[in-house]
Amino acid sequence: MLNQTENSHSPRVTVVIASYNHKRYVRKAITSVLKQSATDIEVIVVDDGSSDGTPEVVASIGDPRLALIRLDENRVRHPRNIGIEKAKGQYIAFQNSDDLWDPGKLEAQIKYLDTHDDCVACFTGVEIINKSGRIAVNSWADGIFTNENRSSSAWLRRFFFEGNCLCLPSAMVRRDALVRVGGLRPCLVQNSDFDLWIRLATHGEFYILEERFTKMRIIEGQNLSQPSPANESLSRVEHSEILNRYLAPEIMDRFDQIFPEWSDLQTAAARKGAMALHHAGAMNGYKIFADRTLAAILDDPSGRADAMKAHGNDLNRRFLENRVAILSAPIILPPPKKRVSIFKKLSRMLRGKYSP
Repeated sequence: MLNQTENSHSPRVTVVIASYNHKRYVRKAITSVLKQSATDIEVIVVDDGSSDGTPEVVASIGDPRLALIRLDENRVRHPRNIGIEKAKGQYIAFQNSDDLWDPGKLEAQIKYLDTHDDCVACFTGVEIINKSGRIAVNSWADGIFTNENRSSSAWLRRFFFEGNCLCLPSAMVRRDALVRVGGLRPCLVQNSDFDLWIRLATHGEFYILEERFTKMRIIEGQNLSQPSPANESLSRVEHSEILNRYLAPEIMDRFDQIFPEWSDLQTAAARKGAMALHHAGAMNGYKIFADRTLAAILDDPSGRADAMKAHGNDLNRRFLENRVAILSAPIILPPPKKRVSIFKKLSRMLRGKYSP
């Protein structure tokens, strides 16, 4: 569990900003936070080993609400978790060191969370901007974030079938909820926010404000979520790991609400089998999740019997077909020069040397 910091004054909001080599953008990003209409805030910038002068820019900003934590090496620890540990605010908001907020963002989110005790996280609408700060046109991020509200069970269903659709720098979360779920998982390079949403949704409701208070910047070749062979390979593995959350007791206890179409299944093995069979043969991390889940069921005599009773021999057949699909999937490699660049980038990401 993460530690909570004691202090005589607790601001309403702690804003945690993870920075890495954003010297060009970090001053504007922080200024957009400090100029919020909600002024009872603290801002914790955790610089994750920048080498371009980013921390020096942060240190030059004179505001008593601003604190800088400098890490000597990149990704030794999760910078946002460090910020959460140091936070004193009732609510915690996250910003990237190249993004921007409109002045009313925090005030609107505070107002909503103050009046909705069942809500653990409040998001805003998102506008995608380019490196110049103008609205991005036809970017890879178009349409990836939703403004549609739903219940926590419906969110969990949406995450299982369709993946992430919520924007981290738009989020404000109750600190006690973040502490309860343990913050962000350091082993997840690209999708730690997605994993966090799943865990938080088991503790309360989400709400998305319609206004586009958050401006998320897309920089060609630097955003870690931008589609590329290296990023997609890493995302595939992480996605399969995150889907394992759905096998945990807190999800299985709500199975009927999340998956009403499978509510007639009575045993845990049969229910897990239904989830795995749905994703068998699918793209990305889904078929890896299906393989691991079905293998665990088949290896357990009691679970195998329960699952086979519910799904028949289709369980075994689909398991084998899914495994063959994983092993026989075509590998499409880019030209040799591009291939070297991709694998070098992936290696740096895995060693913690590439973290925009």
